[in-house]
Amino acid sequence: MRTGVPAMLAVSALALALAGCSGSDDKAAPAPASSPAGPASSSSAPASSSAPADGGSTSGVEFTKQGTKLKIGEKAIVPFSASKKNGAIGITVTGIDKGVEADLAPLKLGDQAKGMTPYYIQVKVTNESGTDFSYSSLGLMNGQLADGSDGPHVSVIGKFEKCDSGNSGKDFTTKGASYTSCVLALAPAGTEVKGASYDDSSRRDQAPNTDYGKESISWK
Repeated sequence: MRTGVPAMLAVSALALALAGCSGSDDKAAPAPASSPAGPASSSSAPASSSAPADGGSTSGVEFTKQGTKLKIGEKAIVPFSASKKNGAIGITVTGIDKGVEADLAPLKLGDQAKGMTPYYIQVKVTNESGTDFSYSSLGLMNGQLADGSDGPHVSVIGKFEKCDSGNSGKDFTTKGASYTSCVLALAPAGTEVKGASYDDSSRRDQAPNTDYGKESISWK
């Protein structure tokens, strides 16, 4: 295993947030978002009829409404942007694996991560609009604790072998293309990561009538 993988830390007033630079196209760290617990729902809303600038199309795509509760293995379809190109991707949480505190040693997170247990959220990402999203990567996901709140999040600069976020590679340019990714989430002592959440209020204009920015899409 590689050692010395850098990670940056930030502490919020409400909860510990371990954050750094993600591999996403906008180079911004994912922002935690709260999501209340609730019954499963598969509701969705019609997508915008606008077409991405590079020739992909969201016509006929039904974006998943914010606040939708999904089961592990179910897909959410969300608006997405990369390199100033707009379109849609599918996100499927395929599993959540529990690690051990010692796994975090290469990240050198220090005392702020003491007593925390890592969880590895396995994700499949699909291209739903045929937009050229080559070499893009998924951000904005968090581990969700049993009470429905988002747990501490860490983004890694570089490669963490236990949970490689990776990117889409050069072939993520056609509808139906897919890749797998991993999101590293942490659970403070006495808690467990029971699910995952996704939220991106910055793309609200790409998916009208879906309440983007109000509630997270979640999986359990």
